[in-house]
Amino acid sequence: MNTGCLIFVGVLFTVQLSECLECFNCQSIVDPRACSNTTQCLNGQSCYLQTVHNGNDERFNMGCQSNQLCSSSGVDTGIIGRAIQRRQQFACHECCSTNRCNHQLCAHGKPTACVDDITLDCARLNSIFNVCVDIHHAKATCPKFCGLCQLVDGNWAEWGTWETCSVSCQNGTQTRSRSCTNPSPSNGGLDCSGSAVQTKICSVQSCPVNGNWSEWSTWSGCSVTCDVGLRDRIRTCSNPKPDRYGDFCVGHPIEYTVCMSDPCNNRNGGWSSWGNWQSCSVTCGTGLKLRNRSCTSPSPAAYGKSCEGNTEAFAVCVNRPCISVAFLARGINIITRDYVSAFPTILFNEGNAYNPSTGHFTAPVDGLYSFTTQFCSSPNISLFFFGIEKGQSTFGNKTRLTARERGQGSFSDCSSVSTHVKLSKNEHVWVFIYNQHSYDLTEGDNYWNFFNGMLVQEISMTQ
Repeated sequence: MNTGCLIFVGVLFTVQLSECLECFNCQSIVDPRACSNTTQCLNGQSCYLQTVHNGNDERFNMGCQSNQLCSSSGVDTGIIGRAIQRRQQFACHECCSTNRCNHQLCAHGKPTACVDDITLDCARLNSIFNVCVDIHHAKATCPKFCGLCQLVDGNWAEWGTWETCSVSCQNGTQTRSRSCTNPSPSNGGLDCSGSAVQTKICSVQSCPVNGNWSEWSTWSGCSVTCDVGLRDRIRTCSNPKPDRYGDFCVGHPIEYTVCMSDPCNNRNGGWSSWGNWQSCSVTCGTGLKLRNRSCTSPSPAAYGKSCEGNTEAFAVCVNRPCISVAFLARGINIITRDYVSAFPTILFNEGNAYNPSTGHFTAPVDGLYSFTTQFCSSPNISLFFFGIEKGQSTFGNKTRLTARERGQGSFSDCSSVSTHVKLSKNEHVWVFIYNQHSYDLTEGDNYWNFFNGMLVQEISMTQ
């Protein structure tokens, strides 16, 4: 309660207690019932309703006034208002002690109370016109019936501070904002009307000026009077010039191009001497060799003729005869000590590189070789493994080239493996076999145990 609103004791009619009042507060209105603004009176003040005539126009003023002004001329048609703490039930005591002392006081609701307009039948209006759907009309006529007592319309808070300018130089914009939080709309109340953001122009210091190239000048004359020369054109960093620490132009201020004038003479090109023959294309047998020349003795002038003929020449070359290496051996002879299968029966052995007693093939030259081996087993034997390896004759630094597992079967069957390998001269190749005995292997007219190989191509191991 306002500290100026103190309880004081007096005798006004039958009520001896006066309280701080909350009064309607409107000026120059046509209908007092349309007033919704309120104010709290100070100690020693009361509510009033004053009629003001201006010709045929009748207006009303409502608010608080000093109790000392309570008179028939002061209040005119009466007082409307009520005590904050309790509603008047009997006599009036705010201003005067006669029947003119606001006989409507008890009929007028408390200004802050949630009440319906007594002149309206809200239930009937809602059943006929569904008045509660239009919340913002219903809150002024039937707030209690429509359950709108807690409805709050939004109101803007104070504007925030201006943000920094949107640019660091020249003209930009600044903005500031406000929020609809004084109070925030709730329970279906209206949002604030108007913009939440304000914008204004802001100016900062002048911006740096970056340089830009001018247009290219026309091409200059050729630098020579005959044959081939150069000409140039230029541009300047002046469109605009860099200023206030702006960037200089990026790129070159001068550009060159080739220009051709009339020939100084009609000089034709001439061949140089032939170069040396290159090495033969093969290391054995018949091949080709190559040599080159160029049109540089002299080079043709701008309008001279180029050389006629070829820049390359080929010739046949013959090296030593190529070595022929190929073999095929079959049979069964497992050297258990080294797990090597030596195939004893030689069908052919071109170059004598295969040794049937050791099972080793020895490369006679550096080259690319191909090898295949096959084993045929009796029915229902145990698993065994075989494959092809290379290394030294003493089995030092041996390398496995390929391998295979031979599984069990209820009938005789054959399995084979093949490989291609690059060998240096005197490297050895052999067939290995594990977990097998000679009596487990079989041969017939249509299936052999064999090992064969051949030289595919001689090569240099340094290539």
